[in-house]
Amino acid sequence: MKVLVTGGASNSMAFEVIMKLIKKGIDVVIADNCEWKFTSPFHSNITYYHTALDKELLTPILQKEKVEVALHFKSEPITSNKIKDSFDQSEENIHTTMHVLEACAEAKVKKVIFPSTISVYGNQSDVAVEDSFLDPILFEGLSKKVEEKYVMHYHKLYGLDFSILRFADIYGIDNGGYIAENIERAIDGHAPLINGTGQELRNFLYIDDAVDAILAALTSGDNQVINIAADSMHSLEEAAVCVSETVGKLEPVYDREEETLVSTCPVSTHKAKELLGWEAKIPLWEGLQKTLEKTEARKHF
Repeated sequence: MKVLVTGGASNSMAFEVIMKLIKKGIDVVIADNCEWKFTSPFHSNITYYHTALDKELLTPILQKEKVEVALHFKSEPITSNKIKDSFDQSEENIHTTMHVLEACAEAKVKKVIFPSTISVYGNQSDVAVEDSFLDPILFEGLSKKVEEKYVMHYHKLYGLDFSILRFADIYGIDNGGYIAENIERAIDGHAPLINGTGQELRNFLYIDDAVDAILAALTSGDNQVINIAADSMHSLEEAAVCVSETVGKLEPVYDREEETLVSTCPVSTHKAKELLGWEAKIPLWEGLQKTLEKTEARKHF
């Protein structure tokens, strides 16, 4: 099997997936408009194209390399929920996804795996299953909702198979999320920071569990939308305390005036277990310890 990874030169989650693919002896083709940003050198199983993700440029690459599965990781982070700050990133992500889908359909790629987010559900009190109503409150969720529709539409039009994986909040990589930011603070001797009351619930998923779900989707879960999340949720306060205990007993501090808008929704992972044979294995405390070790190693590299 040969797999395309878009964004593989610049996306931390994509990099973790690439390393696992190589260990399994799978040939990887990277297409990215960014330079290689990681300290690890290229592996002989990697072919890297520094290119814009444009249909006209990507299609001949897919045809030449005889790619069977495309993992579409290329995405500009949407960190603001203000339209003036997030509109351009959202538009670019949707535009890029359309070009990748066009190229895959033209090159007769068998399948696209699209990482989405559980934030597409918005704030729902009931446990969300994959066909629940989508009501995102964050622009990240809104953008992913639109991109999901394009992925499904290309299956209807061109028979391009897909797996859409809706991930919880992934930590354990350099992605600037709540866990990563607080571990960085604690390592630097600053107390973990809790915005607002700290009682908002989040679903935190360690990167190794997330990568395992993607690898499972290479050969299963065709034409399905699947939630990928931990079985339990944690409050922001609880997560900050766990960070504090993991790094060195720094008492978390509150910034009650700086409440962060978050998307909170419990989700079912029944389909992941049934179709992918997947479930989260790494609890928060263990994932935090692993994250601390990786963060310290990176800072002292």
